[in-house]
Amino acid sequence: MAGILLGGCQLWQSSHDMPAPPPDQPKLDWVDHVRTLTLMQEWQIKGKIGVRTADDGGSAYMDWSQSFDSFYILLSGPLGQGSTIISGNPYGARLENNDGTYISDSPEQLVEQHTGWVIPIHQLLYWVKGIPAPHGKSSKTHNEFGTLDTLTQNGWTLQYDRYGTALNTLLPQKIKISKGDLKVTLIIKEWLPLATQEDAPSTPI
Repeated sequence: MAGILLGGCQLWQSSHDMPAPPPDQPKLDWVDHVRTLTLMQEWQIKGKIGVRTADDGGSAYMDWSQSFDSFYILLSGPLGQGSTIISGNPYGARLENNDGTYISDSPEQLVEQHTGWVIPIHQLLYWVKGIPAPHGKSSKTHNEFGTLDTLTQNGWTLQYDRYGTALNTLLPQKIKISKGDLKVTLIIKEWLPLATQEDAPSTPI
């Protein structure tokens, strides 16, 4: 284990949630909603991630910045007990942790090699916004807001438990993702615009 996820119990205590949808929230038009979120290509989220397998599990703070095809994900444990940075763009990916720096063509390959987990980072780019990835057959259900309630795609099952109001729309706040024995929970505390060029993820290679 690469030390990405540490001290699960401590990480999941007190939190400040995004504003809930108002009681009079109109039902969103799904096609317009997908178009809006597809065009939203620069953003930052802060929150927590929990991962559980048949043999292990834990949690970490997550800070993810996305600028078009480039991403920068910082995962850190409590009390400074370790952090991992995963960054990438169409040309490659890099993982940095206490053990060193590793480069690959694929962020998924890096995560699997250094954690043992198969996590579809490229698809998460879309799933985290509450829309299906553009490649791969999917099936879905919707909630009373017109946003995703459940999504099944490429063998993964997603349950969208909670949404919040951010960036002038409804965005996921709690997502449960599972495939076989692997279960991932994302709790997003903040959705933010990627405000300045300095905030944009840099090339990993």
